[in-house]
Amino acid sequence: MKRFILLCLIFPCLFVSAGEVSEDYLDIASSYCTYGQYKEAMEYLDKILKIEPDNSDVKELKSTILRVTNPNSKSYLTTVNKNIREASIYKNQGNEKKEISALATDSNDFWSNFLLAELYKDNEDYTNSIIHFKKCIDMKPAYSQSYLAIAQVYYNNGDYDNAIVNLNKYLSYNKNSSFAYALKAQANLKLNKILDAENDIKKAIEVEENVSYLLIEAKILYMKGDYSTAKDKLQTISQNIQTSEVYKYAGLCDYALNNYADALLNIDKALILSDEDKSLDLKYNEIKAILDKEQ
Repeated sequence: MKRFILLCLIFPCLFVSAGEVSEDYLDIASSYCTYGQYKEAMEYLDKILKIEPDNSDVKELKSTILRVTNPNSKSYLTTVNKNIREASIYKNQGNEKKEISALATDSNDFWSNFLLAELYKDNEDYTNSIIHFKKCIDMKPAYSQSYLAIAQVYYNNGDYDNAIVNLNKYLSYNKNSSFAYALKAQANLKLNKILDAENDIKKAIEVEENVSYLLIEAKILYMKGDYSTAKDKLQTISQNIQTSEVYKYAGLCDYALNNYADALLNIDKALILSDEDKSLDLKYNEIKAILDKEQ
């Protein structure tokens, strides 16, 4: 996300007029930019230019990506926007108070509001972050990244309904965003909308099958009550990553399937990796008591 914001800061005009095929390619290129995969993004921009060789916006976007990947390049906004230039200086000095003051100088500037909203988001000041992202949406309602950003803030603040509303708006512009589908799945899971969450995570995995999405899928399957399938997926995931959360849900699946010895082993691994989830201590003692009675 931060990589894509950098791209947008250097070249704000990412809205390219194109045919349906070109639009699909542009969606894919944008998705690659989100994850910093600029080489892959360039490949899809080249495909657009084969269809529309005179598309000046795509040519400019290619040039922009080259500037982004050049460590010696300077930000477009810090060059032309005095307030953002000053904010950048204060940021480098570690003076956050003056950085905020510089960004807040012009309340009608889109990028000042966007950067201010991001800064408040990073500081977990979600109320102010939402205020400034809403200003961005009012000023540029077609700029889809504002919807994704404010959705993340709503999610972090526990407002899952508004997170989903804004994720739907973002997805109307970016149909192939696996990240947005995965976040929407987690929001629906928080609202106990299990089937909706399952549909969303399947869409995310169709676009990109990464381990974090597979873990969300396993958690959804556990909440759905499909413990055997969830456990199989968690065993596959554990071959690549060994985190407290993976072992926690593996243990909970084992417990639900009455595999108490395996449950105790997995919960124990989860506790070793992290002791922040106090409910695991209770579950560990509960399972241990069951096994003690069976002996």
